[in-house]
Formats: sequence, C-alpha cells, structure tokens
Amino acid sequence: MPSISFSRFDLGVDLRKGASVSDANRLRQMKNAYVTTGLATAKRPGFRKVADLEPGTKGLFSANGKLNTFAASNITHANSLFQSHKLDTDGKTLKDIWYADIFNGYLYVVAEYTDGTIQHHYLDSSDNTKVTDSNCPQTKACVKMQSKMFAVGKDGDTVRYSKTGDARNWTESDDAGFLPTGLNARGDKTANALGIYKKNLVVFAKDNAQIWTVDPDPTAMVLEDLVENVGTSYPRTVANVGGDIYFLGDYGFRSITTLQYTNNLADVDVGSPIDSLVRQALSDPNVNPRSFYFYGTGQYVCAMGNHLFVYSFSRTAKIAAWSEYFLAFPIEAVAENNQRLYVRSGDSVYQLDDEVKTDNGQQYEMLVELPYMDFKKPGILKHIRGMDVVFDGSAYVSIGYNANDPDAFTPELLVSGNTRPGGLIPVECIGTEFSVRVRNYDAKPFQLNGITLYYELLDTI
Repeated sequence: MPSISFSRFDLGVDLRKGASVSDANRLRQMKNAYVTTGLATAKRPGFRKVADLEPGTKGLFSANGKLNTFAASNITHANSLFQSHKLDTDGKTLKDIWYADIFNGYLYVVAEYTDGTIQHHYLDSSDNTKVTDSNCPQTKACVKMQSKMFAVGKDGDTVRYSKTGDARNWTESDDAGFLPTGLNARGDKTANALGIYKKNLVVFAKDNAQIWTVDPDPTAMVLEDLVENVGTSYPRTVANVGGDIYFLGDYGFRSITTLQYTNNLADVDVGSPIDSLVRQALSDPNVNPRSFYFYGTGQYVCAMGNHLFVYSFSRTAKIAAWSEYFLAFPIEAVAENNQRLYVRSGDSVYQLDDEVKTDNGQQYEMLVELPYMDFKKPGILKHIRGMDVVFDGSAYVSIGYNANDPDAFTPELLVSGNTRPGGLIPVECIGTEFSVRVRNYDAKPFQLNGITLYYELLDTI
C-alpha cells in the first residue's frame, strides 16, 4: 500500500500561497507551538504566577538583580525579587512605562501619564526625578548610545541627544544637540522609533529608515545610509535578532540587514509569511504592540495583548519559522532577569517555565494544521485507509479531504506515542488532496515528530 510521511515542519506558518499549492513543511496554522532545533513541532512553555504586586506601580525592568517597577508614590513590594521606584509626577497618574535603562549607574525612565503627556525621569541623587531641560523632547522613543541619551524630537523631524555622560543636560553647547533627520528623509519626515544596528543608530519613520554613525563627539556624527520604503510606527517593536534589527511595519514584520558582498543596507520581508494575520491584528485601533528578543529560546516575540507572534530563529539549525501564541492574559511589560523571562499583566507577574504546560493552571490548545497535499498526483482520486503518528504525548488527529470546505475533516481520534509498531490506525476518507490537523489540549508536554498516511489510488493515470 502506498504511503507518504511528513516529518519536517521547519518553516512554520506560511500563508503566501493557497492551501492546495503550499509545501508540506509550510503550515496553515501553528498555534501555541514552535519549531524545535530538531525540526519537530513542540507545545510552547507555559507561565506560572510568581507575584501579585501591590497596586499603584507600572512597568517591569531588570536591573541590579531586581525586577524594577515605577510608581507615583513610595511603594514597597513584599516580594524581594521586586523593587519599586518613586517618580515625581506632580500628582499625575502613571499609565505606562515606554522605556527604561541604566545610565551611569542610575535608571533612566520614560513615563506616560493618563492625561497623555510623556515625561523623562532620571533617578540619580537629585531632589526631583524629572528631566527638566527645555531641550529634552519628552517623547516616547528613546535609546542609550555612546554615553548619551537619544530621543525623537517633539515634532519628529529631529533626534535630540544629551550631553555625554549627563542624562539631564540636553543643552550643553558643542556636546548636546540634534540630528537633522527630517532634512535627510526620503519620504515621511516624522521619526517614530529608534534602534541600534551594528553600533549605529537607526531612526525609523513610517516609510523609511536612516542609519547614523553616532559618537560622544557631535562633530563625528554623520548620516551613514538610507533605507527607503520600509519603516515603523511602533517604537516598542524594534529589537536586535541575530545581528539584524527586526520591527513591525504597517504591513507586517520586517528587518534591515547588510546585503552580502555589496555592504549595502536593504529591507527584508522576514514577516511576509504571516502578513495577512498581522494586518488583521493591526486593524484593532486599540492595539499596542511591543516586541522583545529572548535569548533563552532564540525567539523574536511581538505581543499584541494576549496574542503573540513568535519567530523562532536559528542559523545553525536553519530554522526561520513563525507561529502564534495565545495567552490567558494580556502582556503589558516584559523583563529578562537571571536568564528567566518575566511578563506583567496588570499587577500580576508570570515567569516562563519550560516545565509547565498551562498558563497559571489554565490549559491552552496547541493546534497544527498542514496544507492540502496531492501526494504528487494532482487530480487523482485517492482513498485514505489509515495513518501512523510519532508523538511525544497525546493529541487529537483528523484528516481534511476538501480544500474548499474548512469543516470537511474526519472525526477526531485521540492518539498517543508512536503507533508504528502496533499497525496503522484506521481512518478512511476519499479525495484528491488531504490536510492533517493535530490538536493537543491537556496540561502535559507534547511534540509532533512525524505523521504517515496510507492510501490507495482510485483513478488510473
């Protein structure tokens, strides 16, 4: 009896082609799962709650061995892993923390208030945490480079920078100043985000990016390159991944990389396999995406509430795969401390835990769906007689037999482990092309290693 096996799922979700013409290792759905370095598909790690923080704080930033939060008043966390810092807000209520970093041993923080205003704070030994220099733009997009703080100008047509070694001084002549980004833009002149690429400053507008060489000496700062027709409106989605810089544009995830041999910069449509999914998510006017790269898993992650787009990346294993995670809670802040990943949702903080397969006790569904495959015999009627699976764990399996009907799947069968030694599992359906859907819903680990379908040809060629 003819058979066909599928054991590579290394390209993750790819919706650029129709379900009937896509390759077998380009999945239609991959929810709460990721591609392992062995090119199998595994259920994602879960989250366990580590603390319910005292009300009144915002943000989460790792520094000095602590997870730091920020408040408009003095708050002491009962959990010693956390440390709260008071910001002088003049009675305003904190809404969000857009940026935090260590500058000269002290925290530099960009805070948003509920009235929509933005304020930079520097938590040194001064009487007031606010950065009050009139030339500090008080904007969301901020980055530390070359012993200076850089921030998008108030009108977005410049990027201002502070005095070398002094985060409070944005006026010092011959030291503090600005980059004329609007003057050099080829397209939208409004800078939205800042990033770091190969020791250079990247200034993103909506449809272009500028690469600047920056230096403690302002006279040494120079525009290095321009990348047209690519940019971002989302300042918290910029992250460094494997030597490249990734970000969320208006149409999907993109990266800027150096073209080999020519040493020119160009945009790469790294997110094109899931552009349709991303555009649908961005249609929500309240979406507030934030991204991070977690070295522990080698993944670039963009969180839009409780919906996460996850890019598993490994040059060694030749993995570049997108998947989707759906959490039991929205993500509002992320921090990595002592090689552990923590996320904040409201006043609750959770830790990513490889040993846990629930979100704080709540089960989640893992779902993998292959495209429709004609077994290299298009248009020929086939009779599926059975299948074998190689699982670590248990899952429900069903076979799709009509690409024009998303509900045309056989009844689910609960299957466990490696079924090959016991003979094929009887599953019968007739069609010209077939999909396979694997669904796990329990609190245990699961890994999909391979599937074999057994069939007979009903038509002659």
